[in-house]
Amino acid sequence: MTDKADTASHDRAVPVVPPAGTALKRALNFEWLRLKGLRSTWAVLGALTVLALLNGVLLPMEAGEPEGGGQPFVDVARLVETLQFNAIAMQLPLSAWLLVFVFGTGPIASEFRHQTARTAWLTVGGRGLSYTAKLLVGALGALTGSTVGLGISIGAGSTALAVRGLPQPDWSAASGPLLRYLIIMTFLPVLAGGLAALVRSRLVTVLSIALWPLLLERMFGLAVASVTGADEVRSWLPFAAARAAMNGAEQPDGFTEALIGSDLAPLTGLSTFCFYATVLACCGWLGYRRRAVS
Repeated sequence: MTDKADTASHDRAVPVVPPAGTALKRALNFEWLRLKGLRSTWAVLGALTVLALLNGVLLPMEAGEPEGGGQPFVDVARLVETLQFNAIAMQLPLSAWLLVFVFGTGPIASEFRHQTARTAWLTVGGRGLSYTAKLLVGALGALTGSTVGLGISIGAGSTALAVRGLPQPDWSAASGPLLRYLIIMTFLPVLAGGLAALVRSRLVTVLSIALWPLLLERMFGLAVASVTGADEVRSWLPFAAARAAMNGAEQPDGFTEALIGSDLAPLTGLSTFCFYATVLACCGWLGYRRRAVS
């Protein structure tokens, strides 16, 4: 009888550590349920759906007449720019401005603001695991939202062109830039989440993400070029590389080149942006764990 009591006491004293895969699955499920329970998540996804539908319905307005005359059509460059929510003109896709603050900065910055970080760590079983789950869920959420929005725009645009009696554009030629667009949208929350983990301030993170592609990156590139004379440095900055990856024009004009801000090849630009996002995410992981202890 005593041996049985000792064995039961020993079993209660030793905690059961779940396998790594089970722990990660539980952390992912926790982060997804928490993100799904926010009204802001569904509000942003609903707004993206409406904009994607409107984007497709207005696609015939992008049709232009060929130089030699003939029936108007939508060329590949205009098609890509429209389906990417004007990624070049706005410096980032409109879909990115909608999704990045919900799926990227929100999960990390809000838990520090509302002091719920420790609850998340205790629930999922670790700080590093919680951070990893946030990035993975954010990346998957942004990819899903972007893919659904792109599909809605393509379907609505194809239907609108058919109703107007216009020819269908070269969808296959646009597949490369659109696929790179989806990859950029997947890695963008990773970059934003790493930045949020480093600064821990939601306001500073939002301002940084908003001003980085619009102003800060170009000012930094100009400063480096004026000091070192290395003008090509600007082409390797993260958001300039992202715009180069999403560019759908084979020979862009001077104004479009200025908006892009990079002359990198599309795949090189894509690899550069993904590299920046991965490095910043790793730095955020270190900062997240270190500051959690302090």
